[in-house]
Amino acid sequence: MVSNYLVEAPQILRFGPHTTNAGVEFNVQQNGDSVMWFKVANGKGTIVVKFDEERLNGYFGGGDLITCSIPKKFFESPGEHKIYLLDTATGLTSNIVIFTVK
Repeated sequence: MVSNYLVEAPQILRFGPHTTNAGVEFNVQQNGDSVMWFKVANGKGTIVVKFDEERLNGYFGGGDLITCSIPKKFFESPGEHKIYLLDTATGLTSNIVIFTVK
């Protein structure tokens, strides 16, 4: 039997912040974590954030927003970091965005 169900890959529409200075925390939460946000298309609860190929668990609250705590090791030194979303249920991945540490 052929399924008419089309599975679409997640897509990062916008994200923030795009940059930070080395060692400077951002979007600091009450627990001290620095957090990034992602406005997405085709989001769901099986999506994880891949940050330089390291899996980070994001929080998907429904709708089109995913947030994710970013470990300090990723913004201690200047450089560029590749970020994308992985749907663990389908294996589909999103477009890649770049987070820059100056």
